[in-house]
Amino acid sequence: MFEVCFESNGTGRIPDQLVILDMKHGVEAKNYKEMAKVEKLRPLEVELRRLEDLSGSIVNDFAYMKKPEEEMCDTNESPNTESCTSALFTVLPYWTSTWQVFFASSRPRKKLSETWK
Repeated sequence: MFEVCFESNGTGRIPDQLVILDMKHGVEAKNYKEMAKVEKLRPLEVELRRLEDLSGSIVNDFAYMKKPEEEMCDTNESPNTESCTSALFTVLPYWTSTWQVFFASSRPRKKLSETWK
């Protein structure tokens, strides 16, 4: 979180002013020219350091983006399994009754008079 304050010390009516605020963070905010002077690095070494920091930043960004994606997948998969289970228990009685009809019709029937003998 950043807090930025602007103050105008003019007297009387001040005309509209245009303020451009360019804020940098992460790799963009590092001053590699100053780093090169302090550590006495050659231009190629400075560029390698900048690329190393940039690649680390990209890896961190992808790890940050992966977390919400996994949470959304977990949220979406839970109702999916619930609806599949519900569909199975809805269709199960129909399968059972159909099986009973075919099973009963395939067995030979005895005449009623033969069963009461």
